[in-house]
Amino acid sequence: MKVIPKKVECVVYPLDKLNKSIWSGLESETYSVKVEKQGSREEVLVTLALRFHGEPLNAFDKRVYLAICALYNAGNEYMSAGMIYRTMGGNGYPNQKKFESIKQSIEKMAVVRISIDNEQEASKYKYPRFREIGENLLPCGYEQETEVKGGKSDYCLQVLKKPLLMRYAEEHKQVTTYTPEQFQCPLSMTEINCAIDDYLRYRIARTSGKTLKILHTSLYKYCHLDTKSKKQDARRKFTTFLDFYAKNGLIHGYSLETDAISINL
Repeated sequence: MKVIPKKVECVVYPLDKLNKSIWSGLESETYSVKVEKQGSREEVLVTLALRFHGEPLNAFDKRVYLAICALYNAGNEYMSAGMIYRTMGGNGYPNQKKFESIKQSIEKMAVVRISIDNEQEASKYKYPRFREIGENLLPCGYEQETEVKGGKSDYCLQVLKKPLLMRYAEEHKQVTTYTPEQFQCPLSMTEINCAIDDYLRYRIARTSGKTLKILHTSLYKYCHLDTKSKKQDARRKFTTFLDFYAKNGLIHGYSLETDAISINL
């Protein structure tokens, strides 16, 4: 089989609470996620059930997932690990360690079963009913030795249909978009760096005002930074991410305070 990549024009980034919750270390069980319509303070519950074995989903998995969704939206049913890596924000081709990380992430997500039922939300806000039971988080198959642009890829993914969480976010119109340049990662794509980037992007995109204050403690909690050394290491990275956002037009500027980040939008 020969794969001809189609160019990704944008990366769709979900802003709903289900997508925020699932990648932050949830265990394999059923949850009631509190959601509310924009402008409303009255929360309703959406049922979210996860069934999987192994490690919980994390921010690196989310970045792989978003890259796969972006490639699929661009018309790529088949995609190589290199295509996924570059859409994630990497440059060139992944080294063996990154290749294995992407492969393991895909294989982890492929066996996760997910169920969503928004009966309360649909009734309260007159939204379409969204009820999917026991669907694969990443509906896919694998191909080996697939030719990509005249070369050989030893791992290629076939996405069978648009993944469930992306469909949920798009149907709710709770998304923002980034150009591939804006979605680059200014630091290596470790789990911690992906978590910091994800939290900052989520807070920036969800804010409607002209200023935003992010407490360090909130970011530490989201990223599961539970030691002094991990927190200090994260703080040294803040300026790298924020300078990147400013350079690419996602924010106008920022200042670092003792216990918070102040951002001008």
